[in-house]
Amino acid sequence: MGGFTSIVPLAASALQTGQKIQASQASAQSRVAELDAARKAELADIDARQKQQDTEREETLRRRQASLRARQGASGLMAGGTGSASAVLAGYEKAALDDQATDRAEATRKRNQINASASWREKSLLRTAQDDTAARLSAWFARRDGFGG
Repeated sequence: MGGFTSIVPLAASALQTGQKIQASQASAQSRVAELDAARKAELADIDARQKQQDTEREETLRRRQASLRARQGASGLMAGGTGSASAVLAGYEKAALDDQATDRAEATRKRNQINASASWREKSLLRTAQDDTAARLSAWFARRDGFGG
């Protein structure tokens, strides 16, 4: 019976350590999921802002083009004036495309930064959980073998 009584505290200690490890890992996974949700929300926000800016840019371009065409028609310009109006329209379009390219490049940089930061935080959380697991197991074995408190 003496051997049985000595294994009960050992088994209880092993069970308790296992539960602590499992809780720690579950907590880390929960935090990783929260980080992923935050990352996805930030990326969705960037996409929404970019679409809004594109829509506003297109509307501004249409208004400018319509205004220029209306002025051209109202002034009764002949075919010779059409060339300069076309150049102005092309300039408006080029400026809008340049602005759009700049905005997209900035959005891509932000996306890359968000993804890199989220990846680093996720790896850090998982490394911490692994380190915690190793520390708990080492402490349990040390206690079992009589080297710890």
